[in-house]
Amino acid sequence: MLRVKDGDVEAFEKLYEHYKGPIGGFFYHLVWDQSLAEDFLQEVFLRLWRSASGYKPSGKFSTYLFQIAKNFWLNERMKRLREPRVSLDAPVEGKDEDYRLEVAGSVATPSTIMANAEMKAHVQEAVEYMPEKQRITFVLSEFQGLKYEEISEILEVPVGTVKSRMAGAEKFLRAKLQKFYAEYR
Repeated sequence: MLRVKDGDVEAFEKLYEHYKGPIGGFFYHLVWDQSLAEDFLQEVFLRLWRSASGYKPSGKFSTYLFQIAKNFWLNERMKRLREPRVSLDAPVEGKDEDYRLEVAGSVATPSTIMANAEMKAHVQEAVEYMPEKQRITFVLSEFQGLKYEEISEILEVPVGTVKSRMAGAEKFLRAKLQKFYAEYR
């Protein structure tokens, strides 16, 4: 990022290549729309480029970048709540390969594929209706694999708050998915 601060386009491209997956995945798991997630990803990197001259390294770069993404998401979410829109770019079934949830080590049979797709839809819906602070915390932890300490830095809250939000998110998901979980056991 220090090279980007000096105007190095090649360094910026390397940062983009390295972080497009995690940041794109972060947005995807918030909006469940690959096209919109990619738009948000582009906007975050545009903001990073525009503000590069003011960059001051004070911690992990990934934390800094996720803070930009989080702030963008919160602003975008508020806009969307004020001005609801209908998307003409609704996700096409099966087109979210880059960010999809997968069951590691499982053998794909038609019934397991159907059950996984159905459960994925239930999880997506539950996460969508989760309270916003819990939702962002959950996405950063479970989908991005960040440690509580990193999430604490990104969200600028104490680690205890991150733990509390995760506990609330898990309780919320258990309540929303309880009947579906019993079906798939």
